[in-house]
Amino acid sequence: MWLKRTILNTSMTERFKAFMPFILKWECDYPEDKTGQLSNDPDDPGGATKWGIDKASHPLVDIPSLTLEGAMDIYSLEWEADKAEDLIPKLGEAYFNACVNCGVSRASTMLKGNLKASLYIGAQEAFYKRLVEAKPPLSKYLTGWLNRTSDLRRFLNV
Repeated sequence: MWLKRTILNTSMTERFKAFMPFILKWECDYPEDKTGQLSNDPDDPGGATKWGIDKASHPLVDIPSLTLEGAMDIYSLEWEADKAEDLIPKLGEAYFNACVNCGVSRASTMLKGNLKASLYIGAQEAFYKRLVEAKPPLSKYLTGWLNRTSDLRRFLNV
């Protein structure tokens, strides 16, 4: 399981808290009742997903019962583990976005030679396009992925 914390806990940095609305906007429906929605798209290799937390990456988490608070705990621990805070502002946020959406290994690979947020986001877009070429069933996600990176550029002002 994960460590229980709240979004107001001081161990969640201000930078993390400022970026999480972007992640939640793109990773889940964010209804007023804050119950989240469970999705289980057969084309999504992550499997069952709620609040953007997927079963494949989090096999010990009870995804259907996951609360927003629990998802925030997980994201906070991942922000720390992925060392997004250690990267320069904007690059750290772009990197964490890729960690969440593409996986930590791919996100780390994209850092090589792309140490400006704008270049990093471009590398992420190129990854999505290559992925769709290699796995055509994923093409249904491409527009959303590119909309997300476009929105990230606006959010970070890069």
